[in-house]
Amino acid sequence: MIEGKLIKFYREKAGLTQGQLCEGICSATHLSKIEREITEYSGEITHLLSQRLNICLDDEFVRYHDLQQKLKLWHNTFVMQQSKESEILKEEIEKDTLIQLPDFQVFYQLLSARYYLSNYQLETALLIIQNLQKNESSFSPQDRNMLKHVLGMYYFHNGQYRDCIQILTSIDQSQYNQFEYYYHLALAYHLIHFNIISYYYAEKVLDYFQKTLNVIRIIDTETIMLLQLNAKELHDFEETKERYEQLIRTCDTINEIDRKSKLLNNLAFELYRRKKYKEASELYKEAMKLMDEKVPHYLTALDGYINTCYKGKLLSNEILLELAHKGLKIAKSTKSYNWIFFELHLYQLNHEEDDYYHFIETTALPFFRNMGFTMLIEHYEKKLFHFYNRIGAVQKALDLANSYIQGRKSYYDHE
Repeated sequence: MIEGKLIKFYREKAGLTQGQLCEGICSATHLSKIEREITEYSGEITHLLSQRLNICLDDEFVRYHDLQQKLKLWHNTFVMQQSKESEILKEEIEKDTLIQLPDFQVFYQLLSARYYLSNYQLETALLIIQNLQKNESSFSPQDRNMLKHVLGMYYFHNGQYRDCIQILTSIDQSQYNQFEYYYHLALAYHLIHFNIISYYYAEKVLDYFQKTLNVIRIIDTETIMLLQLNAKELHDFEETKERYEQLIRTCDTINEIDRKSKLLNNLAFELYRRKKYKEASELYKEAMKLMDEKVPHYLTALDGYINTCYKGKLLSNEILLELAHKGLKIAKSTKSYNWIFFELHLYQLNHEEDDYYHFIETTALPFFRNMGFTMLIEHYEKKLFHFYNRIGAVQKALDLANSYIQGRKSYYDHE
């Protein structure tokens, strides 16, 4: 009974009251029931009403279903990571006046939020999410869970990984069939270094992407799984390298430059961890050449490049300072949390030891704890502990050691 919705939509668009539209055709009460879809009606009446509105109901019926299909296709472009197709569909959908129908508004707003998230327009996405939350109680179970998914993605893009995990794990799987959110869970758990749980969700979503023949997201998921294999201990390097190179070749085949740059960055990091600094630096440079400086991954690669060149003594201190200043400037202009890594570089490169460790104690560690960056917390707590020991700050060293022990549960503790 879409006809009633369409008649109401075009009546209100024309600025007519129910009485004005139905005069000489039917009673206002009957028109009200037609619009609310609570009565039977004859085709003759709807024909006369549509004539007065100067529309063809058959054509509008087709447009309605076409728009419904376009919204589904638009959603699929986000899952398939098809940015060009997404832009085309967005433009087509927004030109269609029927998008103003209440039937489409919630799904359309949810997809709009995803669109702005995919383009790193976080503030615009958040405004849409907040407006949707005002009426969340009236949503269908599918839309309520999709709102959680979109909010989780916002938290992820904003670096709020624990909030991301909390909202995504509250999704009711029985009421939501978009299993792509497992990928976002895998990635969020990876970034707070919960490697086993990350691998678990990656395996679940890999099965989903394989069944839906989503090659691009298969690359993404296998990348996460590779990271987990090398997270706690260094996995066999030849196997690791071979799997990265296979994924890079796949990216070349389907012309996925963005993903290739991320894979090069990750392989560079594996080389860095194995003290192969020269090889790592070359891959970091290759990765950065493929990236726009404004995307978050560029800063990750630049941070890795500075670390590698510093440890391997591959560049002069002056050049490294220039790169650190450049990274800090980009991070601040893009409001990226990566700013903290470039601040650390600057303290270290300027040989300001006291200031460097003071910054770790007062700024970096609290920041990492708030973000839930477990591996970074452990790394910098260890550095700070050794510094305290070296300068004879015994009580501070003991307090830090105690904090470290209290914050970790024994393997045998189950309570």
